[in-house]
Order: sequence, then C-alpha cells, then structure tokens
Amino acid sequence: MEDGSAQAARPLGQTLKKKPALFWVTLSILILAAAVVGAFTVAHVSKHSQARHDVQVIALALDGFALESGDSPKGTRGEICRLLRGESINGQNPKKLDYVVALPSEMNGAGEFLDPWGEPYRILVELKKRVYSCGPNRLDEQGDGDDITNWKQTVGWREVLFAR
Repeated sequence: MEDGSAQAARPLGQTLKKKPALFWVTLSILILAAAVVGAFTVAHVSKHSQARHDVQVIALALDGFALESGDSPKGTRGEICRLLRGESINGQNPKKLDYVVALPSEMNGAGEFLDPWGEPYRILVELKKRVYSCGPNRLDEQGDGDDITNWKQTVGWREVLFAR
C-alpha cells in the first residue's frame, strides 16, 4: 500500500549514493571552515605571545638602562624608546648602548615601539617600571581589561582564546 503523497524512508547510505556531490560540497565547506577558524586562532594566540614577550623585553631593557646609568630614562615615550635603541638624548645614554633592537616596522613616526595591533606600548618609569600593551581592543585600560602587562601573571592559551 503505497500512498503517492508519502515517500518511503531511505537508509542514509542510499541517500548518499544518490547525492554524492552534496556530500563532498558539505565536507569541503566544513574543512574550509575549520581551517579558517584554526588560522584565526593561531594568529590571535601569536599576537598575544608576541605582546607578552615584548613587554618583558622592554621592561628588562629599562632595568639594564637603570643599572648602567644609575637612573631610569627620562623623556617622552618616544625619547625613552630611542634611548633604549642606543641614542643619546639630553646627556642620557652617553655611551649609546643598545638595550633593544627594533625594526622600523615595529616603531611609529615618534620612535615608539608598537604592539602587534599597531598601538604604542605604554611605558611608565616614575615609581615602578611598568610596560603594557593595550591589547586586541586597543583601549588603554591602564593595565586592566585585556591589556598585556609586565606585572600581571601571564595567561594561557585558553584565556587568550576566550577573552572578552
């Protein structure tokens, strides 16, 4: 008793045999989506890792400068970065010692070091030496929020991926 309006259920294997193109298109889309998500994840984690590394390097450079000269560098953020790169400014760093090596693409026009998101690293030398990146949201939250600092405990990849 077959009703013309109702279709008999087919086993899954028969459906796939009759529509192999649909299966391969769907599978290709899923693989492509996984690759895009994977690439985004790697780039996101990589930028965080680079920023964590950079803030530590800049903080160590500030310590090295202070040990050599007896005082922290003074000036604008750009001047401090240029001092750490080996320039002598206002009698500071007369030996022109390099504490940090930076490529031109890692600096802006004022000579400030740039984080992976293109924002200048924040460098504070008044009381404690503090260096931080504004993070992926590019908002200066004074070391809070998603800012990446040299004084807070580093986070793992899960925190980076699931950060707000």
